[in-house]
Amino acid sequence: MTDTESITRFSKEPERAQQRRTIRLGASGSTIEVLAGPAETTGNVSIYRWRMSPSSRGPAPHFHTTFSETFIVEEGEVAYFDGRSWRTLRPGDTAHAAVGDVHALRKERAEPATLLMALSPGVPREEYFAQLATMNERELSRLHEAHDNHFVDDYGR
Repeated sequence: MTDTESITRFSKEPERAQQRRTIRLGASGSTIEVLAGPAETTGNVSIYRWRMSPSSRGPAPHFHTTFSETFIVEEGEVAYFDGRSWRTLRPGDTAHAAVGDVHALRKERAEPATLLMALSPGVPREEYFAQLATMNERELSRLHEAHDNHFVDDYGR
């Protein structure tokens, strides 16, 4: 394959855009865009873009036992908890939670924010995100457990 063939193959943006899936997170206006799932990366990573609406809060302190998460802020500000303290992330800032690390995100300003989330190894989270907005409290607990979200009560919130 020549460099020209490579550039041509990877520059078919209209086709790629049609393959992406956007998941609405309830009535808040927040969305998750699936940029790359495990099937597209041979299981190495899943990449999502989270567009947080002004009213979006973010998840409470939690951890995962099977994957790590890396967050990169594209727009706005997001507070990130690393299991010890909170810090503000701004555009271009990155935070990483290794497997088992307690972490959380929250918005402290009533402004939108956008961040990239990279999960490694890649895990399919599309159905988890899609179901979040429709679950009652009891079902929500089961959903979290089934998708490796383990919340830590009153931890740094």
